[in-house]
Amino acid sequence: MRLLLIHQNFPGQFRQLAPYLMHHGHELVCICSHDREVNLPVKILRYQAPKKIEGLSHFGASLWVEALQRAESVAHIVSSLLAESWKPDCVLAHSGWGETIGLAEILPGVPQVIWPELWILPEHGGYGIDPQKPIVGLSQKLEQLGRNALTRVALDHAYSWILPTRHQANSFPSKYQDCRLHVIHEGIDTKIASPNSLVSYGVRGVVIDRSVPTITFVNRNLERLRGFDMFMRAIPLIQQLHKTVRVLIVGDNEPGYAGLPLGGGNLRQILLTELQSQLDMERIHFLGRIPHSQLIALFQASWVHVYLSYPFVLSWSFLEAMSCGCSIVASKCMPVEEVIEDGVQGFLVPMDDSEKLAQRVVALLETPELRKRIGEAARLEALNWDQSVTLPKIASVIQEACKS
Repeated sequence: MRLLLIHQNFPGQFRQLAPYLMHHGHELVCICSHDREVNLPVKILRYQAPKKIEGLSHFGASLWVEALQRAESVAHIVSSLLAESWKPDCVLAHSGWGETIGLAEILPGVPQVIWPELWILPEHGGYGIDPQKPIVGLSQKLEQLGRNALTRVALDHAYSWILPTRHQANSFPSKYQDCRLHVIHEGIDTKIASPNSLVSYGVRGVVIDRSVPTITFVNRNLERLRGFDMFMRAIPLIQQLHKTVRVLIVGDNEPGYAGLPLGGGNLRQILLTELQSQLDMERIHFLGRIPHSQLIALFQASWVHVYLSYPFVLSWSFLEAMSCGCSIVASKCMPVEEVIEDGVQGFLVPMDDSEKLAQRVVALLETPELRKRIGEAARLEALNWDQSVTLPKIASVIQEACKS
């Protein structure tokens, strides 16, 4: 099959799928809007990402203006492909940036399989759940309407759509929860993300291996929506109860999914100022963003991995930590509860209880038998999310679409 893959941040959700499709003999052309090197032997066509437009807040207007510009750029690229007698049998695309708008006109009869990821609800920004968030106002509701209208356009022109978790699928209106919806995760590579008793690396002149008690915390950005403040407020008690544990924190300081903290500023610096007299900074390591291979090494050496989030999308890194055999302490919410049963593959704690978080972490640090049992169960569960399980299911959806 000839397959056109569209994702402004390619490979994105296709990082496992694209190599799999190529391995099975399919011809791929990919479209993106970044200039980074992509380590795949595939034809990649790029367009220039539109500049951000400030001041258009009505119904997500700035998002729509950007989406229409992206759609126009993609349309020109696809038209050029058609002029070269290259027509896809199916389009695979993430719908979040509007790149598929207009493709139904340019490629009539060509099925689209899309990854819409989430139907945005107030809770996905923390509204109604996070006690520090105000009651959702009209401006937030209108922006969510605008974002979801963009998703609706993509869904109405698609043959089918794929969501990685049941929680994300359940966010969509009932009219989109029919036979066209498939709950299939993108998959992780459990051969790469696997236990390694011989792992060793250096941090600030300290050699970290399996003999060093470590806690890991990983997010794209260190933000309240992903529980960074709760984790930081648990560290003083953890350090009091365990005198040698090291804390490894991965993530940037950008606003993140839910925006800046109330009052603005950098959440990391706000918390370091608040807790400065309570923290032993010699045992806390902020690593920023790191290459994937280093991230896996962190997980392989980690004694306890902490994953916190208000209801939102499920992070790949969380599944990879499980796959590496980490003992897990996570937030009691969806979609985490699709993966972890409290006390089996990990322990679940409320998002407002940093003391309980600390106690759970320390109990795992101090109990090797419990840590081993939880880590082995986490690894076993992660195998259900391996790409060898998920990718054939996704390929089946694509093949079905091509037969339509």
